[in-house]
Amino acid sequence: MPVSSGWPLRPGAIRFFVPLFASVQLARHPLTESLYINGMGLYPNASGHTMSRQEHEDNLLMYCSEGRGQVNANGTVAEVNPGDLILLPKGTSHDYQAAADHPWTLRWVHFAGAKALDYIANLGVADGVSVVNVGQHPKIISDFDALFSVRETGYNMKALIHASQTLKQSLTYLAILISSQSQQARQPINLETIQTLMMANLSGELDLDALANAAHLSKYHFSKRYKALTGYSPIQHFIHLKMERACYLLDIGNQPVSHVAAELGYEDPQYFSRLFKKVTGLSPRQYRQLDRV
Repeated sequence: MPVSSGWPLRPGAIRFFVPLFASVQLARHPLTESLYINGMGLYPNASGHTMSRQEHEDNLLMYCSEGRGQVNANGTVAEVNPGDLILLPKGTSHDYQAAADHPWTLRWVHFAGAKALDYIANLGVADGVSVVNVGQHPKIISDFDALFSVRETGYNMKALIHASQTLKQSLTYLAILISSQSQQARQPINLETIQTLMMANLSGELDLDALANAAHLSKYHFSKRYKALTGYSPIQHFIHLKMERACYLLDIGNQPVSHVAAELGYEDPQYFSRLFKKVTGLSPRQYRQLDRV
């Protein structure tokens, strides 16, 4: 079990630890043996918060949404700022403390399980011990906060199982965020700007030159970096957005397919239909029939 902090609870703070008997059940249950929660909490504006552990019996993930602090893990000191995740795997000696002038607001969860290290490895952080900035995301906060409802269930096993499954999803979501941040750092493109440009031109044409110019890159470098970030070439993604819009237009009305094609900038309805089927696996008419079933 995790060691409790000596920090006194302040108004708005939450601290909950799963008792040993429940942890033993979670470790043996087929739905949670791979990964389960051991404890969780929220320390808002945590003035004076400090912790030191020489031996760490499970894994700890923390998220700083406001304020600042500092973490020393295995002798490496890192500053913590808003939007930072702090990962401290099992066995990591560490100490950490909130900044005196602007103390952090910290959400945290202790977890264990037979596959816990695999979930940590999937995060892709260096050596498993890291402070990594993923930004200030409301979803991260809501995912942590969703765990807190378990503290009012009287150690109900089904609630603990649900919280553990929620944590699994949160960890895989964080892996996506970390990967995206890493890609952005290596290959900076303002995806929001590019995709806003695409959305504004769904009824017409948009070529690679225009997209690359918006990104202030050559066509070659823009295409390479865009695909690294999204998994699609820029034009392929633009076409997918067009077909997404086509699905919406086919759903909301009975206008002929030729009108839908024209609204998306395709003068040849047959070409539009072939493109629609290539992306969705169905012709526009088949899609409409499927939608009406």
